[in-house]
Amino acid sequence: EECGFERGDACAVIFYHPERDLSCAVHGDDFTFCGEAGDLEWITVKMKEWFEIKVRATLGPDPGDDKEVVILGRTVKWKSWGIEWEADEKHRKLLMEKFGYDEGTKPLNHNGETADHQDEDWEAEKLGREEATEFRGAAARLNFLSQDSPELMYPAKEISTEMANPVRGGWKRLKKISRFLRGREAVIWEFPWQDECKDIHAYGDSDWGGRRGSRKSTSGGLVMLGKHCIKTWSSTQGAVALSSAEAEFYAMIEAIVRAKGVLNVMKEIGFVIAEQIHLFTDSSAAKSFVSRRGLGKMKHLEIRDLWLQREVGLGKVIVHKVEGPRNPADLMTKFLKRWEIELRLKLMGIRVNWSDDSKLDDQINSLLRVQFQ
Repeated sequence: EECGFERGDACAVIFYHPERDLSCAVHGDDFTFCGEAGDLEWITVKMKEWFEIKVRATLGPDPGDDKEVVILGRTVKWKSWGIEWEADEKHRKLLMEKFGYDEGTKPLNHNGETADHQDEDWEAEKLGREEATEFRGAAARLNFLSQDSPELMYPAKEISTEMANPVRGGWKRLKKISRFLRGREAVIWEFPWQDECKDIHAYGDSDWGGRRGSRKSTSGGLVMLGKHCIKTWSSTQGAVALSSAEAEFYAMIEAIVRAKGVLNVMKEIGFVIAEQIHLFTDSSAAKSFVSRRGLGKMKHLEIRDLWLQREVGLGKVIVHKVEGPRNPADLMTKFLKRWEIELRLKLMGIRVNWSDDSKLDDQINSLLRVQFQ
């Protein structure tokens, strides 16, 4: 701060130097800076006055710059067309090794339980102490992996809810997800060069009463900045929704809350961004509900949740209707087949590397052309 950096209020571990347009994110003893070459050299000299430091790499377009760096276990590559982001595949390999999956194992074509699955009696049997500890460790590894893999967010969330009281059926469900990973080698986030965007697009979706046992719904969504996917999530709703419209309404609230968080951080690192958020939903009933004032027929809702209606009324949130197959947030609310996963990831600008030779590109591109006509 003595050198002119301003500390973020929305996120206390980010810093921005307005005169130099130099931003910084701090994670423990890792400092990641973004700025012009001269400003990066200036802050390097300053840092050396305060700490013993090691400059790992400088990612950039110049001949002397690195074209690949590792940041907190993620590999970031500088390409002629943009930037690639890929998670460390260590956790994927360890999960497959735990269940004995190798190159001879046939991968699953979906990322979890099928819709018609019925639990058997033995699946409700509780695990012993040692087995429960192993299950929690494997579930935590899947949860960590899902941070960079949107297609694993919903499966990881569902598995994580079983960590408190693990049962034998949980092992079976975890094995299915790991077997899906056998065919999915990598998920690569692509950030092609684009003009600076001022509009944030948030997508929200829900499954009505999809949680086994409690019948709670899931809120899934993502935030897009132009062609770039910035954030994804999948979380169980706190209240039990009494209708699909109510579940979608809660998902829309979650999407706007997350988008506002992204918006605030962007402002604090120097982005000139519009105040409006464009919200996309595939529910006509939920869109209609947030576009008016009052409880209407949903009189059981908490009054505090109606703030989204006010945001829409003031023009701070613009609500759009999107067809279900074109809503990528659908990926974070249910188990899907491989081609459905790839279709939604393509809508998010994320590429999948599969282990086999079969390609879905022609089928996916055909579906995309139909959906965007």
